[in-house]
Amino acid sequence: MTHLSAPRRRRLLAVLTAGALTVVGLSPATPAAAAAPGHDKVVHTVPSTASPDVQDGSVDAIHDAGTKIIAGGSFTRVQNRNSDVDIARDYLLAFDKATGAVDTAFAPTLDNEVTAVTAGPTANTVFVAGKFNTVNGVTRRKVALLDVNTGAVVTSFAPPAFNGLIKDIALVGNRLLVGGIFTTAGNPNPRGGLASLNATTGAVDSYLTTTLTENHNWDGVSGAKAGVGAEKLAVSPDGTQLVVIGNFKKADGVLHDQIVKIDLGATAATVADWNTARYTPRCKWQSFDSYVRDVAFSPDNSYFVVVTTGAPYSGTLCDTAARWEAGATGANLQPTWVDYSGGDTFLSVGISEEAVYVGGHLRWLNNTTGTDNARAGAVGRASIAALDPANGLPLSWNPGRHPRGIGASEMLVTPTGLWIGGDTLWIGNFQYRRERIAFFPLAGGTAVHPTTTATLPGNVYQAGLPQPTNVLYRVNAGGSSVASTDGGPDWAADSNSSPSPYRNTGSSASSYTTAASLDSTVPVGTPVQLYNDERYDPSGGAEMTWQFPVPNGTEVHVRLYMANRYAGTANAGTRIFDVALEGAVVLDDLDLSAAAGHNVGTMRELTVVSDGSIDLEFRHVRENPLVNAVEIVKTGPPPAPASSPVQVRSYDGQNAVGAPDPVTDPNGTVWAGARSAFWVGGTVFYGADGALWRRTFNGTTFGAPELVDPYHDPYWDNVITNSGPTGQTYVGATTGFYAEIPNVTGMFFSGGRLYYTLNGQNGLFWRWFTPDSGVVGADRFTVAGASGFADAGAVFVSGSTLYKVNRNTGDLAATDWVNGVPAATFTVRSGPAVDGVDWRARAVFVGP
Repeated sequence: MTHLSAPRRRRLLAVLTAGALTVVGLSPATPAAAAAPGHDKVVHTVPSTASPDVQDGSVDAIHDAGTKIIAGGSFTRVQNRNSDVDIARDYLLAFDKATGAVDTAFAPTLDNEVTAVTAGPTANTVFVAGKFNTVNGVTRRKVALLDVNTGAVVTSFAPPAFNGLIKDIALVGNRLLVGGIFTTAGNPNPRGGLASLNATTGAVDSYLTTTLTENHNWDGVSGAKAGVGAEKLAVSPDGTQLVVIGNFKKADGVLHDQIVKIDLGATAATVADWNTARYTPRCKWQSFDSYVRDVAFSPDNSYFVVVTTGAPYSGTLCDTAARWEAGATGANLQPTWVDYSGGDTFLSVGISEEAVYVGGHLRWLNNTTGTDNARAGAVGRASIAALDPANGLPLSWNPGRHPRGIGASEMLVTPTGLWIGGDTLWIGNFQYRRERIAFFPLAGGTAVHPTTTATLPGNVYQAGLPQPTNVLYRVNAGGSSVASTDGGPDWAADSNSSPSPYRNTGSSASSYTTAASLDSTVPVGTPVQLYNDERYDPSGGAEMTWQFPVPNGTEVHVRLYMANRYAGTANAGTRIFDVALEGAVVLDDLDLSAAAGHNVGTMRELTVVSDGSIDLEFRHVRENPLVNAVEIVKTGPPPAPASSPVQVRSYDGQNAVGAPDPVTDPNGTVWAGARSAFWVGGTVFYGADGALWRRTFNGTTFGAPELVDPYHDPYWDNVITNSGPTGQTYVGATTGFYAEIPNVTGMFFSGGRLYYTLNGQNGLFWRWFTPDSGVVGADRFTVAGASGFADAGAVFVSGSTLYKVNRNTGDLAATDWVNGVPAATFTVRSGPAVDGVDWRARAVFVGP
C-alpha cells in the first residue's frame, strides 16, 4: 500500500462503511472531513502488543480493513506473538487488529512481492498490487482484488496484464488508479506508468492517461538507470488531487521532474498547473536514478509532504522531508519548509492533524549542514520521528527504532493510531520486540504544546525591569554590545556598523581574540570581553573626542577602561597619549604598558561636575591613543531597587496604556540576565546564559526555569548508531541560535517562526521554532527589506501590527505587519516623552 496515501485510505474506509460510493467516473461525494483521522495528540511512544512477528523480508504495505490489518511486502513467514511456530504467508498476511493473532482463513498464495494494498470497491474486498503474476494459481498480472475473509480472488475483477510492476494504487470513486513501471496495460492499451481501471470489472479506461517519460538521472552516458514510471501515488482526502512521484522527467511531454500534480476531474484526469524545479538536481546519481521515495496528503487537503533519499548535497532536496502547498499554482514553486537529515534516507511519511510522521534510515533531523554527522541544530531521531506540520521541526515524540536496518518503509495513520512497517525487529533501543510491524496507539499519546499567542488589547509584561542605578552611560568602544553582569545597563555598541552617537568620526576599531588579564583598578563584575575591542585614533585629522549629555551640576565618575593590546606597542614608551576632560589634561603622557603592563586591562576614574555635557578628548603624543570602554556613573548612594523585577500593564495596541502592576516571581533574579522573551501556549521562552529557557506562566504565576535542550537526550545520546565513524551516537548538536542569544535584543513567535533582532544590526531575522520540543531551526533567514531594528530593545507582534521598544529612549513604536514583513516606517505610540511610560526591560512580551 502507498505509504503516503494513508489519509486517502482512511477516507475510502469511511466511504465504504457508509456505503457512499458514487457512480463510475465520479469522485466520492463524502466530504473531506470523513478522511480526517481525528487526532488531537501525537501517538503513544510505547507500541501495542497486538501485532504478529514477521520473520523475514520487510513489511512495505499496510491496510486497515476494519477488524483486521492486511500487510504486504517481501516476507514469507510470520509468527504469532509469544510463539515460535512459523506460519507460511507469501507476501501477504492478515491479522486481528484487536489481538494481533494471524488470520488463519486469509492465506492467499502469491508468486512475488506485494508493494501496495488498498480498500476494494465493496465491503470485505481489498486490492493488492506489486510484482506478482499469479494469486492462488490464478493469473493476475501485478494487480488483483481479493476477498478479505477468505483470501480468494474476486474473479469479477479481471484486470489487464501489465507489462511491468505496479508500485502503488489508489481507489477514487469506482476507479482504481495505478502507478508503476509499465508501458502497456494489456493490449492494445499503451500507458506510460499511470493508468486507471474500472474498480468493479478491471477494465482499462481512458480517465488517467498521463504518460511519464525519461529517466531522471540517466543522461545516456552516466548515472544509474532504472525503469521509468511512478513510485508513489497520493490522493487528497477529498478525491480531487493526485500527486505522483517517481523516476521520470516529463509528464505528457512537459518537464515535471520526479513529481507531477494531477487534477482529478469528473470525467478526466489532467496535469495541474503546479510545477517545481527543486527535484531536478541529481542526487547520488551513480546509485539512485530517482531519489523521491514517498508522498502523503494532509487530512485537510491543504498540503502534501514528499520524502527523499540521495545523500547530502547542499541546496538540493536530497535526504529531506519537504512540505508543499496543494493550492499553489505556477512554475518554480518552492516548499514551505524542508527538514534535512544530513545524509540519511527518508522512506515513508504519514500525516495526522497534529504531526507529520516520517520514517527511514534516519539518525538526525534539523541537520541542514550535516554530512553523515550531527551539525549545529541536529536533533537525534533513530529511524522514526514526528514533525511539526507548521515548520517540519521534530516534535518531542521520540520512541526510536534501533537497529535501523534499511529503514521504516511504510507508515499508515488511522483514526486509532500509527502503523509502521519495515525490516527490523525492535522499537526503542532493543526495548520493545516488534518484528517488522508495529502499532503506536493514539490512546495514551501526548497533546502537542499549544501554539496560541496572546493579542492586543491585552496585557504586556516587562520582565527584568531596569533597576534604579547611578550608571548613566556604558559604551564598548570599538565593539558590539556586551551584556552587563551586575544587573545594570548593558554596554552599548560602538562598532563600525553601529557607531556610538557620542563619538566624533575619524577613529578606527580593532579586535583581539585572546582575553586580557585585569588589574585591581577594574571594578568587580566588569565584563572582561570589553578589552577585546578598542577604539583608537590614527594620526592626522581631528583628535578622537566623546561628548555625553549630562544635566548641568551633576557630579559624575568618568571611568575609562583601557589596555595596550597591539603587539607593536608592547614595550614601555612605544605608545604614549594624553586624555583631556572638559578641556583640561587629566591623564598626562599615559603609557599603558609602563603603568599596567602589556595585555593588561586597567581603569582610570575621573570625577567632574557636568556643565551640561561631559567632554573627553584623546590626544596624540606617541603612536595612537585608545580606549576600550567608557562608563559614566553619577556619584552618591544608589537608588532603592524596584519592588518587583516583573510588571504588567494593559495596552489596547494604540494609545491607551494602563498603570503598571507588579507580578510576583519567586525566581525573579533570573530576569536580570534575560535576553528577551515571548509567550506561547502557556509558556514563556526566554534567552539567558547563552541558551533558551522556558517557564510556565498563566498571567499570575511563573513556573520553575527549565533549560531547553532538545539536542541532547539521555536515552539516545550514548546509543551507537552503527553508521559513520566508530563510536558515533545519536547525540545531536546545539543550535547555532544559542550563540546568537547574547546579542538578541528582541524576539517573538508567529506562524511557527521565531523572529528576532540582534544588537547593532538593522535587519529582522527568523528561524523555525516549535514550542513542543523547543527545537530551533538550523537555518537562519532574513526578512527581506526589513530595517530599522538597530535600536530595538524588544519586539512583539499582535495581529497585523509589529511593535518595537527603543532601548535608548524607552519609546514604543508600531508598524504594519503583513505576511511576515514589516512596513518601512515605525510610528511612536507611547514613551517617556509621550505619556510618561518607559517600555524598557530585559524582556517585553504580550501574555495572558
